[in-house]
Amino acid sequence: MRRTLEFTIYFVLIALVILRFANADQDTGRRRSVAPPQVAPKIQEPAVLLPEGARLPAQQGPVEVELKTDLHSGVGTAFLVDEAGTYITARHVVDGCSEVYFIHPRAGLQKTKSYKAANNRDFALIGAYGARKFHLRLSDKESQRGAEGFMMGYPQGEPADVRATVIGHTQMRSRGRYRMREPVVAWVERERQPRFGGSLGGISGGPVLDANGNVVGTVVAGAPRRGRVYTTNPKVFVENQLIPASQQGRTPILGDGINSDNYHSIGETLRASGAIRQVYCKVS
Repeated sequence: MRRTLEFTIYFVLIALVILRFANADQDTGRRRSVAPPQVAPKIQEPAVLLPEGARLPAQQGPVEVELKTDLHSGVGTAFLVDEAGTYITARHVVDGCSEVYFIHPRAGLQKTKSYKAANNRDFALIGAYGARKFHLRLSDKESQRGAEGFMMGYPQGEPADVRATVIGHTQMRSRGRYRMREPVVAWVERERQPRFGGSLGGISGGPVLDANGNVVGTVVAGAPRRGRVYTTNPKVFVENQLIPASQQGRTPILGDGINSDNYHSIGETLRASGAIRQVYCKVS
């Protein structure tokens, strides 16, 4: 009888420990479609990549995205667009945050000056302290089917980059914590550097650059099991008065442009310079 009681107590203690860590807040994304743990699991599904020379998938219909109703702290990506320290990110990265920080690889958390989210787009602005010399240039030119783009940021909380191809334009419908409908560009993944599997969660808010080095959208959602990524229509830059019409077709900002051979090294350079930064949303 005594041994049975001891065994029961031991079992209950183990169960409590399991429940404690099973409910720990490890979610680094802010929505279900792009929300893996910050520490990637050891076993992941391989990335679904479209092979070179393969036929592009057909353009698809509207994309449904369900936002979590309960708020959790999480991470995302942001990129610099002017010398005053204005960064662009996604609305769902900063929505509901009590504080927003940049994560510096050596200095740790650095508090931002301000942040503001749009109410009709998955789009937000973050203000940083101090001026910046180097920033990315925006374009309002819509990428067409077959165009190549390069997405940069911190998927799964780690620095990495994605090469993708446009398959068409569609609508994204967000529901849950808030409801919204907006035009987006649909892409199919071609390559990831460095190689990794699973979700792209954490790259939300990151830029997608065209071959000339101009930003043509912001990453807002993904469907890793289909190898799809969705970015904002670049008209959002005009809507938020971030790009004058005279900026169209400006000189490339990164040497001779970006291609499949150099995009990862360029991504590393942009992260090291602070032009692309990791964002931490703290929810009290």
